[in-house]
Amino acid sequence: MRTKLREGERLIFQTRAHWITVVKPAIVFLLTLALFVLSFVLVKPEAEIAKIAHWACGILLIAAAGYFGYYEWFRRCDIWAVTNLRVVDEMGIFKRYSKESPLDKINNLSYDQSLLGRMMGYGDVEIQTAAEDGATIYRKVAKPKQLKESIAHYRDEYPKELQILHAEPAAPVEPTRVCPYCAETIKAQAKVCRYRGRDLPPL
Repeated sequence: MRTKLREGERLIFQTRAHWITVVKPAIVFLLTLALFVLSFVLVKPEAEIAKIAHWACGILLIAAAGYFGYYEWFRRCDIWAVTNLRVVDEMGIFKRYSKESPLDKINNLSYDQSLLGRMMGYGDVEIQTAAEDGATIYRKVAKPKQLKESIAHYRDEYPKELQILHAEPAAPVEPTRVCPYCAETIKAQAKVCRYRGRDLPPL
């Protein structure tokens, strides 16, 4: 996650777009790779068109590799993160986009998985907030159930998290001892008993 955590903020759960989002670019890459190999197998080296075929298939292979690489890089940058204070949605490679939803502004949560989604481990998560833009849908998310449950749990824990975050540190406890004359508890470094007014023996 590129977004910096605030003071007292903890990263609870993080997921990204499922690998199924890059299946199409991967198929294109594999087909062009097969075409490149076939250009050497089917076209005889002595044929006049051989060099042209090899170069053409090589250029297509490089373009397909770039196509697949771009979408895979984009998938790895497409992140949803849950902290104890907010939900962060990040995406983009060259131009970055980031959206934050405070947990206390989230009203409703739901997730949807098709049969294939349950088998492959992806689905859609819908978040409805109190903001004007309304519902936000995260599509083809890896581990959608865990994302939804993490948000729901820490949305309910949000008041406690704020209380802990804003709590003042406890004052240090000073050591004490018992006065040998009156048996009252006094500070360990005291030289005179505040109850009896008598000088105390050193520790």
